[in-house]
Amino acid sequence: MTTGGDTGADPRMTQTMSRQTASHAAGPRGRTPRGRAAVLGVLLAVAALLASACANPTPDPLTRKEATPNEKIDPANPCTRDASGGGGGESGGTPTARFDASANTINLTAGEGVTLPALAQRVGGNALRNAGDGVWELRADISIIGGASLRIAAPEVKWLKLISENGKFASLKASGGGLDVVGSCITSWDPGTNAADTNLDDGRGYLLARDGARMDIDNAELRFLGNGTVESYGLSWRTHGTTGKITNSLVSHNYFGLYSYEVDGLVVTGNEFHDNRLYGIDPHTGSKNMTIENNVVHDNGKHGIILAEDCTDSVIRNNTVYRNAHHGIVLYLRSDRNTIEGNDTFANAAQGINVNESHDNVVKNNRVYDNNESGIGVTQTAENNLVENNQVRGNKQDGVRVVSESARSAVRSNTVGENGRYGVYVDIDGDVDIADNTIFANRSGIMLKGSAVVPDGTNAIFDNQQAAILND
Repeated sequence: MTTGGDTGADPRMTQTMSRQTASHAAGPRGRTPRGRAAVLGVLLAVAALLASACANPTPDPLTRKEATPNEKIDPANPCTRDASGGGGGESGGTPTARFDASANTINLTAGEGVTLPALAQRVGGNALRNAGDGVWELRADISIIGGASLRIAAPEVKWLKLISENGKFASLKASGGGLDVVGSCITSWDPGTNAADTNLDDGRGYLLARDGARMDIDNAELRFLGNGTVESYGLSWRTHGTTGKITNSLVSHNYFGLYSYEVDGLVVTGNEFHDNRLYGIDPHTGSKNMTIENNVVHDNGKHGIILAEDCTDSVIRNNTVYRNAHHGIVLYLRSDRNTIEGNDTFANAAQGINVNESHDNVVKNNRVYDNNESGIGVTQTAENNLVENNQVRGNKQDGVRVVSESARSAVRSNTVGENGRYGVYVDIDGDVDIADNTIFANRSGIMLKGSAVVPDGTNAIFDNQQAAILND
C-alpha cells in the first residue's frame, strides 16, 4: 500500500504527519480536551491520506516484450528462409512479350499468371536466365503492362537476383498489370563482389507497382533493394487505382522498407521490416484505407512506421515496433482519422508514438515504454486527437506530451508511470482534457504550461517524486 494519495500532497507530507501523530500519542497524561481534539484531527488527516493511497494501489509491473539482438544478414547469403513451399510449378498463361534492347526492358503485354520460366522461354537471350537450383538472374527491367500479370513463386524460383553491373541494374515494374510474389527471395546482386549490392550511389534494383497495378507479396524475402531516386525506393505502390498487399514476408536492407503514394486499401500484415536505410513502413501522400497489422518493425534508420501527408482512415494495429533510430510510430501532416491501437512500441531513439499536425486520430490500448525520449507526443497543430487507455511506462522523458497548438486533445484513462520527467506534460494555448488517468512514480505527475487548466480531480496522482501537479 502506498502513502501518497491523489490529493496532490507530497508523499513526504504523510511521513511528517505520521511523526507528528506519534509525538502527540507519546505525550503526558491529562491532555486537555482541546489537545485531544488536535491529536484526533491529525489522526483523521493521516487516515484520510492512507485511505486515499489504499484507493490507488500501484499498478502491477508492466510485462515488457524483449528487444532481441538484431540478426545480421550476410549480403553474400541474404536469403534465410526455405523457399521450397511457395506454391510454384503452377502453369500460367501464355505470355505476349518482347525484349527491347535499346531500353533494356522485357515488356510483358498479355498473359495472366505468366511464370518466370515461360517468360524466359518467350524472350530468349541472357536478359532473364535460370542459373540452376531455383536461382534466376535478371539483367533487364521487366515491365508488366495492364492486362498482363507475372507470377514469381517458389520452388521454381527460390531466389531472383536483380543484377547490378556496369552502371546498370534490373527492376520489376508493374505498370497497370499484376505482379504476384509467393515464397521467393528477391534481392539485388553484384557479380563483381558476389554479394547483394550494398552501394546505393549508382542505383540498385527495386519492385514498383503503379498506374492501377496490383502487386501482392506473400511469404517472401525482399532484401538489399532500392535507392534514393523517386519510385526506386525498394518496394513501392504508387498512384491512384494501384493497390495490393504484403503478408508474412521479410523486408530488410532496402532504402525504404515499404513506400506508397496515393494508393487505396493497401494491406501490410504479418511481416518483419528491419534495417532499412530510412523508414520501415512509409505510406505517403494521399494513401488511405490501409491496414498495417501484426508486423514487427525494428532497427530502421529513421521511423519504424510513418503515415505522412494526407494518409487517412487507416489502422495501425498490434504491431511490435522497437529500436528504430527516431520515433516508433508517426502520423504526420494531415494524416487524419487514423487509429493506432494495440501496439507495443519501445526502445526507440525518440518517442514511441508521435502525432504531428494531424487531426481526429485515436491512440488507444497501446503499450509504450522505455523509449529514449517521451512515450506519446501530440504536437504542432494536431487537433482533436484522443489518447486513451494506453500503458505509458518507463520512458526517459515524459509519458504523454501535448505541446504547441495541439488544441482539443484528450488524455483519458491511461496508466502513466515511472517516466523520467513528467507523467503528462502540457504546453499549449487551448483546451486539453486530462481525466481518469493513473499517474504515478514519475518525477512529477502533471506539468501545465500555457493556458491549460488544472484537471478536475478525476485523475489518480500518487507516489510522484516531487509534486502531483505543477503550474508554470
